Amino acid sequence: MYSLLIKNANIIDGSGKKGFAADVAVEGDKIVAVSEKITVGAKQIFDGTGLILTPGFIDVQNHSDSYWQLFDNPALESLVTQGYTTILVGSSGSSLAPLLSEQSLLGIQKWKPTSGINVNWRTYKEYAEQLAGKKYGANVSTLIGYSTVRRGLLGDSVSAPTKEDLDALTKLLEECLVAGAKGVSLGLQYSHELNVSEAEIFNLAQLCAKHNKVLAVSLRNESSEMIANIRELAAIAEQTGVRLKISHLKIRFRNNQNLLTELLDTLESSWHRGVKISFDSYPYDFTWQPLYTYLPKWAIEGGRSKMLERLKDEVQHKKILSYLRDHPGKITELIIASTGPNLKVNGKAVSKIAKDMNLTSEEAVLSLIKSGGSSVLVFDKCLDPKTVSIINNHAMGLIATNGGGFNLIHGENLVHPRSFGTSTKFLRSVIDDKSISLEEAVAKLSGRAAEVAGLTDRGILKTGNYADLVLFDPAHINSEASMSNPYQYSKGITAVWVNGELTVRNGLPLETLAGTFI
Repeated sequence: MYSLLIKNANIIDGSGKKGFAADVAVEGDKIVAVSEKITVGAKQIFDGTGLILTPGFIDVQNHSDSYWQLFDNPALESLVTQGYTTILVGSSGSSLAPLLSEQSLLGIQKWKPTSGINVNWRTYKEYAEQLAGKKYGANVSTLIGYSTVRRGLLGDSVSAPTKEDLDALTKLLEECLVAGAKGVSLGLQYSHELNVSEAEIFNLAQLCAKHNKVLAVSLRNESSEMIANIRELAAIAEQTGVRLKISHLKIRFRNNQNLLTELLDTLESSWHRGVKISFDSYPYDFTWQPLYTYLPKWAIEGGRSKMLERLKDEVQHKKILSYLRDHPGKITELIIASTGPNLKVNGKAVSKIAKDMNLTSEEAVLSLIKSGGSSVLVFDKCLDPKTVSIINNHAMGLIATNGGGFNLIHGENLVHPRSFGTSTKFLRSVIDDKSISLEEAVAKLSGRAAEVAGLTDRGILKTGNYADLVLFDPAHINSEASMSNPYQYSKGITAVWVNGELTVRNGLPLETLAGTFI
């Protein structure tokens, strides 16, 4: 007798191959049989008639560590209720280990205030032991954030690391990779990685290639200069043989949408030359990012303290205001998602806040940056929906949240709805538009994501793999989450199993914590 039997489902196995009808048997945490008809009984039997059974989805761009949800909310409900059964954290240059100094942890303050946070680890090994001793709603694996290590060693210095510094950084990162970290991440648009040199990136690529790990990079520029950024990274990947993943690929601002053809040609030509390059994206036409990233690069160089000094200087203050007035985005239409306590501006547009404060929109932005702390986040409807769809559906792409795991209990702060509905919104669009096959869509969420993340026993529904499974209704699957009300679970998810244990039923999370640290 099996522990679980799912009968009569339409199987889409995550490989991209055509779906087929079959029964699936699970014993413990592994899939033990996939057959047209299984007659042996089971302790739990699910009827999959009219439903689709897939591998659990794998989120290769996740911030549940930076948002501190791994500790505050280990059930990760918003992720598992949309079918994500494994997440890869340590994204965009920020991870929670290794912590070389007090500076190391400050990299997450753009997402989570660090005051009051207590940690009882310093090394990656100690961090891994902490995570391995807990259970989660989904399986958790991690990259190492380069900014975390670099900032821990160099502090707020904007100078290039010396050879001795680079050797020390390389040694620390290699120790983490050997100990099990899945790769290294870079967030080149953030203040402490603005000056990461091509030589440093090349060194990281060589290191990751040596250990067959992924290098995940958030571009320096996602608008007018993005093609040059991608060519730089693709050239490094070609020379080193590293597996390169470009994180949350998008073209920001409407006046740059003419770059789409050149962007795709650049990616495809790299792939045809044998470069191991991929990217992830999400199916929304607005971003969620720190407000300070709208300032000129020179203004944020060296971190928040340096930035605040520049804002106090009259000449530099005027230069920054001038830059904001000429910004390619619509500063007035930015929506404040979260900020420091007692400001009471969440959900409001910058133009409305400016009017209430009797300031220009540009002056209001600087006021919010100064008074709102490091974690002022904004929604920016700066993406073209058609471009987003084309990028989502591209054969080289994966679908990832670039979000975190939350529940329905929340305060005044808003989160991007991608944390609740990325996979289901994407699947709904594929089913409705028929722009790509459902098999291709599922592969982007599972099998190909597993390959990029270096997970060999998840992502494909086959005998011997872990029983991470999603059963969904193609007629009703969809996201309910919105910008104004993101805290809503997805619809159409009938059941989710993590390591063979039922975690979600009829769209609602159970109290099961079956996820482990990988």
